[in-house]
Amino acid sequence: MKEEQRIKSIPYGKSDFGDFRKENLYYVDKTRFIRTIEEKGGFLFLIRPRRFGKSLFLATLEEYYDIYRKDRFDSLFEGTYIHRNPTEGKNSYLVLKFNFSRIEPGISMVEEAFLGNIKNTVGFFIKKYGTMLGIDIEKALNRFDSLKSASAVLDTLLYYCQEKEQKLYVIIDEYDNFANTILSTSGEQAFIDITHGEGFFRAFFNTLKAGTTGSGSSISRLFMTGVSPITLDDVTSGFNIATNISLDPDLNDMMGFTREEVVQMIEYYRENGKILHPTGELLGIMSRWYNHYRFSIDSDIEVFNTVHVLYFMQQYLVRNKIPTDMIDRNVRIDYDKLHHFVIIDRKGTPKTNGNFSILQEIIENGAIHSHIIKGFPIDEITHPDNFISLLYYFGLLTIRGMDEEENTILAIPNESIKCLYYDYFKKAYEETGIFNIELYKYSKLMDRMAFKGEWEPVVKYIADLMLASLGLRDLMKEEKAAQVFWNVYFGLSPLYIVHSEKELNQGFSDLALEPLLVQHPGIKYSYLIEIKYIKPVGAKKQGPPQKQIDQLKTEAEEQLLRYGMDEKFKKTIGPTTLKRLILIFCGNRMVHHEEVK
Repeated sequence: MKEEQRIKSIPYGKSDFGDFRKENLYYVDKTRFIRTIEEKGGFLFLIRPRRFGKSLFLATLEEYYDIYRKDRFDSLFEGTYIHRNPTEGKNSYLVLKFNFSRIEPGISMVEEAFLGNIKNTVGFFIKKYGTMLGIDIEKALNRFDSLKSASAVLDTLLYYCQEKEQKLYVIIDEYDNFANTILSTSGEQAFIDITHGEGFFRAFFNTLKAGTTGSGSSISRLFMTGVSPITLDDVTSGFNIATNISLDPDLNDMMGFTREEVVQMIEYYRENGKILHPTGELLGIMSRWYNHYRFSIDSDIEVFNTVHVLYFMQQYLVRNKIPTDMIDRNVRIDYDKLHHFVIIDRKGTPKTNGNFSILQEIIENGAIHSHIIKGFPIDEITHPDNFISLLYYFGLLTIRGMDEEENTILAIPNESIKCLYYDYFKKAYEETGIFNIELYKYSKLMDRMAFKGEWEPVVKYIADLMLASLGLRDLMKEEKAAQVFWNVYFGLSPLYIVHSEKELNQGFSDLALEPLLVQHPGIKYSYLIEIKYIKPVGAKKQGPPQKQIDQLKTEAEEQLLRYGMDEKFKKTIGPTTLKRLILIFCGNRMVHHEEVK
């Protein structure tokens, strides 16, 4: 075993490339993609979900191309692919790097905050490269300080660079961060005000575009990242500032960790005596929760969410055990970022719109078929294909393949994202007044269901709330709607993984509750649940005819007994006792519930 102090630390929360050397952090080498990026063209735009390593990759580009850091190349890049295979562009640019995630998005102060961010970035640039530009640094700084708009600051800097014929590499990290926040918190009009017409953000991008065109243009290269195409499409009238490389197959695994990279990480810490579990077991758990992202239809490589893997490894190394909470709370996508697209305000009353039914279909089927739209303005976001594409860009869906009609099959990638959907449904129901549960009471009842086999209290608790909800009367119009509802509310518990339409013994179970025994080894019960539905049309106030209920009971019993014999599922639930439940609904009212013995 290596000495304790020499073992590399997990770089959770780190995005400064220099820190990986200075602080002896574990580094997954992605520098082979630098050459690929160069070959793609001079002005590039890449979309990836949050927390996939975009900031670290941009920091790597900054270190690699910065002429000012030429003397640090060997010390920083030794042992990497690009150190062995450098390109002609190595350390040959002045690098101007913007980070828009630092901008305060409050609508009343955002223009001032944006101007301040640009001035600070340009000021740092001038202090670093002023001598190379042959300018009086103090005079230049004073001049920039007097300018009143971000576009004027950028335009002046580009003039300095063009005058001295210096090659400029512009890097923009999270270009759409604050604009997306404005959209979700202040609404479409506030977003339009900054991205259209004479809006300051649009003016900035117009200046940026001008710096990339014409003979003797000051910007030689541009690399920009974000999480959605909405903002860029609005500020540049249709992606005419850079080539969108987001769906290129040879960049599929540039962000995120491949299976081999995760295995190498596990094995590194095993060799240093830090891993107690078998590699296959840890890989299987992380794969189930963090893997299966694909960013090109023409690539078969799946990648893990970078930060989730680092979170898992950090938690494991601290406690020498698998984390109880598999989802890093710091990387949950804000509900507000999505709620704007599924909740509309009608005369002061929040209502779900057509996009909410798309979420229901995704939960019901685990996937949806659509085209991935490369770009669309904000006023077209309500189009179903655009909204589905936005879910893909946010990382809430991923590519699974193509159907016979050449639509992309977009699926929920893993259990972490499935849990986010459950949260979205719960919060949307609460916000629109459709349904609300007391989570503390619910959690206690789920504990009894898992550890004592007392399933009836939680089922009756939720069913009573369903009956009291006027909003659910309009939603519960078929068996699938009831199935989605119970899928969501059983899925809120951290004790089970909920499978909808799981294939078992030549059939498909409505709901299968698989216990998370690795995190909660004390769970004693697992469940198969069949949900049957009777349309309330024609049913009397006292309920549907008993003959109809008995017929559905018989059908459900046969299904449950057959599903429970599935050998693979028996292995999955381990030593737990399997309970088989029948729930029958008439509209939003539960008219029968029982356990099949």
